[in-house]
Amino acid sequence: MLKNYLTTAFRNLWKRRVFSLINILGLSVGITACFLIFLYVRFELSYDSFHSRADRIYRVVCDVKTPTETIRANGPAWPVLPNMKLVFPEIESAVRIATVSFLFRKDDIKYQEENSLIADPEFFRVFDFPLLQGDPNTVLKEPFTAVFSVTAAKKYFGNSNPVGQTVLITGKGWPVKVTGVMKDLPENSQVSGDVVVSMSTETRHLNDGLEDDWQWATYHPICFLLLKPKTNIRDLQDRFPAFIEKREGEAMRSHQMSSTLSLQPIKDVYLHSTRDGSKNGNSKNVYLFSFISAIILMIGCINFVNLTTARSAERAKEVGIRKVVGALQPQLAGQFAGESIVLSLVAFLLALLFCRPAPTGV
Repeated sequence: MLKNYLTTAFRNLWKRRVFSLINILGLSVGITACFLIFLYVRFELSYDSFHSRADRIYRVVCDVKTPTETIRANGPAWPVLPNMKLVFPEIESAVRIATVSFLFRKDDIKYQEENSLIADPEFFRVFDFPLLQGDPNTVLKEPFTAVFSVTAAKKYFGNSNPVGQTVLITGKGWPVKVTGVMKDLPENSQVSGDVVVSMSTETRHLNDGLEDDWQWATYHPICFLLLKPKTNIRDLQDRFPAFIEKREGEAMRSHQMSSTLSLQPIKDVYLHSTRDGSKNGNSKNVYLFSFISAIILMIGCINFVNLTTARSAERAKEVGIRKVVGALQPQLAGQFAGESIVLSLVAFLLALLFCRPAPTGV
């Protein structure tokens, strides 16, 4: 019986192939648009969710009030985070990150790494960035040490093992030792870069004195905390004002300024933060495209139903003959439903073909 239904369905679709093609293409375009929008929305919502402890990672942000404005910065002064870790027992790990531009040279190979990072030693303990070579606890511990991504390591060292080798920071002429190799950082990560240099390289040598400068400046790090489980976020934030007042209150007041610290969940930063310097998405776009996707699919379905209904008058004679030879109403319904299912399945497979990722590489 099923074979008979399918045979008849394909025969009718082939007999009216122009109509069938229009119906299939209309539905497949709608499904394809929905697939593409779904991939975009899923990618936007996935930012930083790959960290296994993302629910305990928070960004420390700073509001600096001046006589004329309030600066909503994406990070506090340089000494804030190390001192917070000493004062607040709720903090399990803490890391400061800053994006810098270094010109690295290895023999005759020279590249300006615009997206280099400097980071504290706990970088690989806070974030789940896979380290292929090196100890995550020590790779960024000493000055003039760095971790290269697979892509960066191949640029400078080819197929040889980069760990233990050195590159020069051109301009200063200081050698930087490669202590580890990490996988290329994911696209859906706010933290991105091909080279991570130890924070002590910056604070002890390149810009000595940063660790003692409590005055907020334009050049500041982005700070992340890994909090211990079951930490009361509100209670922790309520103790921030006393911490800031003790260390920089008098100096800030002398400049008629004040600062306030607060915490942002890392998974909320990309879509919901509007602070300066952040790699931000737009939550409104996510909601808008999701709504558009639903509308497109609904229009495709309505168009499909309308075209199918328009054919019903043409098939009245066929229905009459089937009833004369003994076809029952459930059988007729099954026949028409089978044809619709075949059309929908072909449209779905065609949409999958359109959305298939393009091959990478040669």
